[in-house]
Amino acid sequence: MDDVSAELGRLSDLDELSGQAVEGVLAAAGWTGERRNPAKAWATTWRRDGAGAWVQGNAPVEVQFTLWHRDVEDERPDPDTYIEELYDAAAAELPTVVSQLTSGVLGPRLQESDRDLTGDEDFIEHRAWIVADKVVLAGVKHSDTDAPVQLVVVLRADTPDDADAEDAEDDDWL
Repeated sequence: MDDVSAELGRLSDLDELSGQAVEGVLAAAGWTGERRNPAKAWATTWRRDGAGAWVQGNAPVEVQFTLWHRDVEDERPDPDTYIEELYDAAAAELPTVVSQLTSGVLGPRLQESDRDLTGDEDFIEHRAWIVADKVVLAGVKHSDTDAPVQLVVVLRADTPDDADAEDAEDDDWL
């Protein structure tokens, strides 16, 4: 499994998480830009050694590294059991990724947080940290039945004010 802790270390040091800056870090680390969105000045998808990276949004961008993925095969006799097996297989790889992150160049700078750092995404299992003004999240996700089960590492800007505002809005409904 590809270790992305060095890239995350360099990305977390960026003053602004822009697409062009991310492109520079990924290209320098040996990633190959695969696809360019005509509306963007940088490659939006990247590949290295079986892993993928996806740069989405505008400044600040979010970078998602997909380290492990398995397509869900509909023709399985017991799809629920099969999907659970995929979840378990991905979750079994998560400690390796967490160990790479916590023992790598980024490790000493990772800070635990009491806040929910998942954003608006649902993760089956995850670990998340704050580093500088960014969130690093490693987790297993399965967005919908047509999507693969994935083990991802995400780096994005930390927006605690947005989370606090959402919490305050939620409190109004109680």
